[in-house]
Amino acid sequence: MDAAVRQVLGPERFDIVQKAKLLVVGAGGIGCELLKNLVIGGFKNIEVVDLDTIDVSNLNRQFLFRRAHVDRSKSEVATEAVKQFRPNVNITAHHGNVKDPKFGIEFVSQFDVVVNALDNAEARRHVNRLCLATEKPLLEAGSTGHLGQVTVIKKGKTECYECQAKPTQKVYPYCTIRSTPEKPVHCLTWAKNLFDLCFGPEDESNLLADLAAEMRQFQSSETVDGEMVGKKIFSALFMEDIKKQAGLEELWSDKRPPPTPLVYEDVVKGDMTSKAPDGAINGQVLQTQKVPTVAADAAGFVKAVAAMYAPDRRSMIGSSSFSKDDPLAMDFVHCAANLRMENYRIGRLSRWDAQSIAGAIIPAVASTNAVVAGLEVVQLMHVLAEAAKPPTDGKSRCKTVWVRYPEPSRKKILQPSSLLPPNKNCFVCGSQTARITVKSFADWKIAALAKSCIQGALGAARPAIYSNGSCIFDPEYPEASEEAEEEGLHPEWSLTEWGLSSGSLLQIEDEGQGFSCNLVVSEDAEMDEEAHPTGFIINAGVDQEQEAKRKAEAAAAEEPPAKKQAIDTVDLD
Repeated sequence: MDAAVRQVLGPERFDIVQKAKLLVVGAGGIGCELLKNLVIGGFKNIEVVDLDTIDVSNLNRQFLFRRAHVDRSKSEVATEAVKQFRPNVNITAHHGNVKDPKFGIEFVSQFDVVVNALDNAEARRHVNRLCLATEKPLLEAGSTGHLGQVTVIKKGKTECYECQAKPTQKVYPYCTIRSTPEKPVHCLTWAKNLFDLCFGPEDESNLLADLAAEMRQFQSSETVDGEMVGKKIFSALFMEDIKKQAGLEELWSDKRPPPTPLVYEDVVKGDMTSKAPDGAINGQVLQTQKVPTVAADAAGFVKAVAAMYAPDRRSMIGSSSFSKDDPLAMDFVHCAANLRMENYRIGRLSRWDAQSIAGAIIPAVASTNAVVAGLEVVQLMHVLAEAAKPPTDGKSRCKTVWVRYPEPSRKKILQPSSLLPPNKNCFVCGSQTARITVKSFADWKIAALAKSCIQGALGAARPAIYSNGSCIFDPEYPEASEEAEEEGLHPEWSLTEWGLSSGSLLQIEDEGQGFSCNLVVSEDAEMDEEAHPTGFIINAGVDQEQEAKRKAEAAAAEEPPAKKQAIDTVDLD
């Protein structure tokens, strides 16, 4: 095989490929295709990191996996599979989270290039910062249905992953989730918060935190009867709480009637037969695609709560969090959301649809993943060749390439564009200062600022916060304790108690990511909490000029050839 690859690549490029040491992050849809391509393409030194295990739903598009591999580590099985293509390849699997400290700066520094095959923005941001800190080239890629993208990130030469604003998850106003849901997604958001409230750690930011005491009292006994707890929670939420909501007359009108309470004993007497969705051919659909009856949802809700108290799950109560990939958590959320939809006269969902919405799932397309993985290898070849021999004209052959189907541009599925330079206003790779505004400094604890704003919104992993050179939050002490107090740290103190005022300048240091930035915190007593349900506004410094340029290029790509501006053609060499 080596002789054939050498003949295709040429001796010089083949030698570069053989010596390159790569880190691949992700062994899922794109990752499987990527690892296969890399091994067949002659790369011999590869390490791959992935947190996930194989689920039966992966088998229709992640072709390195078989049914016998279900529940095994993706990285380990993918490594075993590609070794069959080239037994002498030096490939190492790591089953773990790339955000773990062991995969930090020192680990990343040993590689020539990092190649991403990730499916979430949080991990992408983390790897982006590690590569900037270590000055390692990063190949970034992703797919959404039939659409895909591949780009190259080099510190100081191109945009980093965070130079442009990314779409954020929709956040709904508190009153909509708590009292006046109008869509299934509102009820699913409510149900996910309910799961975390009932079975997760205490969290003051939970949208249903006002129900915490009531939910906890159902779990106070050492020998809790799970089925009885389920029935009590049902009565509390779908009957008593709904009665209270219905009594708030100012919320309701002829166009929006009050919700209807459900009585468990009456509901479970109904039909338990799930119904196929409209349009199903002779009712031939999967059971998960059928919409359960209200009776089935009520029984399923109680059954899910009881299962949480079974011996194999009881120890996880107090530390669980919702995951669409946890069948029991999904059963709970699906049934709870459907019951709330029944309360508010909203059309109920099948488990299939509920899981898609709750997990923000966009169906993956195997062919798109294959195209994206192939383009990543092409760009990787350019990166390695230019590292070994910089182009004499100073022009890089690396491109951002978009995969556009089923509506390609000018009948071309692949649409390239030149790499953009770094955004000088990027708070990660540029000089811009991030800014956060909250309504009241007195209401925000420093630990909450670190968790919700700096970790959640800015993507830091383990941020330390400094004010005037003094540390006011250390990730080693996220909660109040004697040890924290001995270090002069008080995570329970508010911003006011720390002596901060509107416009204060803080410094953020994240040793795990090798990332630091300045942060200005401001106070705005007039902030509209309905418009900003998270309780804060963040400005991370998006350059509007470059954003306009990006949009202009995208628009130009849609023009017919006669009107098209100068955009590069695809070069796969």
